[in-house]
Amino acid sequence: MSSLSDRLAFLRRHPPRASETQSLTVKRPIIPPGPGWRTASEALWERRIEYPALLPASFDDSFVLPHPIQSKELIFYDLETTGLSGGAGNIAFLVGLGRQMESHFEVTQLFLEDYAGEESMLLRYAQLVDEGQPQVSYNGKSFDSQVLRTRFLINRMPSLNLPQIDLLYPARRLWKSLLPDFSLSTLEKEVLGISRTDDLPGRQAPDAWFEWLNGSRGRMVGVFRHNAEDIVSLARLLNLMEDLGKGIQPPSGLAPSFLGMARQWASRNPAQSRHYLEAGWANGERPCARILAQELRREGNWDAALRVWISLNAHQRDFHASIEIAKYLEHRLKNHRQALMFLDGLEGLALSQGQHDALEYRRARIKRKLAKKSPLRARAGPADTP
Repeated sequence: MSSLSDRLAFLRRHPPRASETQSLTVKRPIIPPGPGWRTASEALWERRIEYPALLPASFDDSFVLPHPIQSKELIFYDLETTGLSGGAGNIAFLVGLGRQMESHFEVTQLFLEDYAGEESMLLRYAQLVDEGQPQVSYNGKSFDSQVLRTRFLINRMPSLNLPQIDLLYPARRLWKSLLPDFSLSTLEKEVLGISRTDDLPGRQAPDAWFEWLNGSRGRMVGVFRHNAEDIVSLARLLNLMEDLGKGIQPPSGLAPSFLGMARQWASRNPAQSRHYLEAGWANGERPCARILAQELRREGNWDAALRVWISLNAHQRDFHASIEIAKYLEHRLKNHRQALMFLDGLEGLALSQGQHDALEYRRARIKRKLAKKSPLRARAGPADTP
């Protein structure tokens, strides 16, 4: 058979026997992944887990939520995927969804037993969520939701456009500089006061699923448990954050800083944000004083801003406050010599390169202004000091 046409003609005359084609098909035994799982469709399993109620019936005020809402309208979700970064080849093999029911909190998990069940899993996911229902996640805006969007597109299915409430962002605002990192496990331990035992880290989930495909079922049980506990922690974290907005502090975990509370309130309630900046200043949070002074300056309340800058310099030199006082002396009082004197010694502080450059720029600027004055006028200039 010297040509492709000859080979095709031979195959048409001598088709393979049924036994030969059957030997090429490998069928997996239908064995549930564990207790409580039921077959949803080919290569797709589903189970539901009930927990005690975790949320109030409704959130009548909103601190991290975009608006007041009933708890049953929220969907908490988390994915376990074949990769820990984005990309078209990243597949979600486990989808966890949680919601508050009348008497309990319910987690539904969809498990992809093999690649062939992906379309069925996406269809089932779409059935479990309603268009317009907010989805609560941790890093879901930039990761989980993007993975789902990509998989819907690849499977030529219309993707869902669901509102995203990502708790990573308020967590960063509230506990910035207080936590070593912002993984959900760190928030659980330091803020919620929860320490998991016998937990399989999420970074091991991809390897556990590939082991499953190769016939080793052992570690997937840990992935299922980790995913469900992540969703429960999401609900607890949201509840704690909304309590913070009411002034209720964590019962056993780390409270946010005054500055963190001010940042979270800034876009929705400026009066509350100002309250926390003032409270932070009174309690010795220097960053609160710096931001408070900036706001007072923007409002044109120079005297109040100056009092804050002077207080920051009362016990130790503060770079930001000193620069602002120098600006005040230069621009408001036109006392360039006093402004220049106020910059003296700042180079001895631990400055970043940007701060060092800003200091030298301002010092050179004031010296140029002094050089334009006659020696007599320079000596006779205003002597007022703040």
